[in-house]
Amino acid sequence: MAILVLGLGNLVMTDDALGSRMVAELEKRYLYPESVTLLDGGTLGLDLLPRLEGVDKLLVIDALQMGAAPGELFRLEGDEVPRAFA
Repeated sequence: MAILVLGLGNLVMTDDALGSRMVAELEKRYLYPESVTLLDGGTLGLDLLPRLEGVDKLLVIDALQMGAAPGELFRLEGDEVPRAFA
């Protein structure tokens, strides 16, 4: 099973870069089997589509304005994903 952990965000673009920073930390702290790929997607948008080919499971790490306390975690699946991100 091919698993992709995709971090989004870019500090240069005045973004919080949460996903990019998380991918860097995960790479630094842990070893992964060949079936797991960690990718700093920055703000590449549609340029990331070819990287999704052949992926069975996708975990996207990003920050969204959810009207909650800073640091609160959310898991969005299926129809819960805002249309802009679908």
